[in-house]
Amino acid sequence: MKSENNIQTPRQGKATTGIIFLLLGVFMLAKTTGLAADIPDWIISWPMLLIIIGVLSGINHKFRRPGAYFMIAIGGVFLAERIIPGVQSHDLIFPVILLALGLHLIFGKKLCNKAAVHN
Repeated sequence: MKSENNIQTPRQGKATTGIIFLLLGVFMLAKTTGLAADIPDWIISWPMLLIIIGVLSGINHKFRRPGAYFMIAIGGVFLAERIIPGVQSHDLIFPVILLALGLHLIFGKKLCNKAAVHN
């Protein structure tokens, strides 16, 4: 028997996304005005936004679709450049693509089949 308590309605998803964007806007405004000089630049960046969108998409689809993983991976590659000194994102893109493709080939069909059986 499925529990209806764990299902998120579209309105709840919009509210959650709205709250995240609101907080991101507050952090960006505080950083720009100098009120929060202690916030690292990488927290308020487009790679972090891509990771947040990927996580939200994954939560909404219960991480069954690979799109969320790709957004998180791409955001992570470009975020690594901002966090780790000396790392160039263009040096990481091809290895991350190979890793993602390999993981999808190994686990992708199995995970999709398990999800289809449990529904």
